[in-house]
Amino acid sequence: MKRTRKAWAVLAFAALMAGPAFAAPFKLGITAPTVNMLPLWIARDAGVFKARGLDIDIVVTDGGSRGLADVGAGRLQEMTVGLSSVLDANGKGGDYRLVASGANTLSLGFFGAKGVTDAAHLKGKKVGVSTFGSESDTAAAFALKRLGLSRGDVTMVEAAGTEKRLEALKSGAIAASALNAPVNFMAERAGMPKLVDLANDVPWIFTGMVFSRDYIAANRETVKNFLRAYAEGVYIALSDEARAKATLAREFRNLDAAIVQATYDDFKIRVPRDAAPSREGAENMIRELPAQGARLKSANIADYIDTSLIEELKREGFFDAMKTKYGVR
Repeated sequence: MKRTRKAWAVLAFAALMAGPAFAAPFKLGITAPTVNMLPLWIARDAGVFKARGLDIDIVVTDGGSRGLADVGAGRLQEMTVGLSSVLDANGKGGDYRLVASGANTLSLGFFGAKGVTDAAHLKGKKVGVSTFGSESDTAAAFALKRLGLSRGDVTMVEAAGTEKRLEALKSGAIAASALNAPVNFMAERAGMPKLVDLANDVPWIFTGMVFSRDYIAANRETVKNFLRAYAEGVYIALSDEARAKATLAREFRNLDAAIVQATYDDFKIRVPRDAAPSREGAENMIRELPAQGARLKSANIADYIDTSLIEELKREGFFDAMKTKYGVR
């Protein structure tokens, strides 16, 4: 049967809308399950990544620096981690770029174990972080400073992801740790003393999407497709509260409805609609981290962040299309 040029055009458009016929394996790392991973879970479950040609495998690395090392070695294609880890890794010879942000402010509580209610109780004891140089490490240093302590006044130990650190607090294996949603709400519910509240509006790139610079250069369209899928996950989560809360309840077992709601509300407040990294946050981190002992490669933001892909998506009208599609502003 002969088809007209119009018929072929309709078929071609339908094929394009159906997405790629083959989804390539794509491994991404997360330091631990947190509320910031919500768009990744939703985009995976909704088939958005596969529609963009990516067969996603989410790997828990129990630390940002460990995950970035896997990106550098090619074991992961992407690591979802804060800018602190990129600053630390690039200062040690790495060549990574944060290309998008999932949170541009700090969102943590610094909690003590039972009986650890102030600086005097904490001095000389163990403070748990995911890995050295990670966001939880940086947050712990901030909290210690507010308590009038320094890293030298405590013993910093690597204690894995957020939920595992909460368990270590409960058992007394560590004396304090920085926790973010929903585990911070879980710690409050368990009666853990909150020593310092770091859930504030301090500009800070707390969570971002990070690739090696070589991978971006060789796979630019793949990275853009990853960002398209991630961003659509953001808009699905913002437009469908019931679905988002059901996802959180599944990923974090034993959360009651009140904690799920508080976690979702925290997500809505903090997630940037255009996934753009905060320049002010980057400048703040580059200024503050050396005071905590970090050795930076340079003070040049371009050595750590590549905003060109997000800017391309903006020029293409992608984010405007998402707002229209999902009715989110």
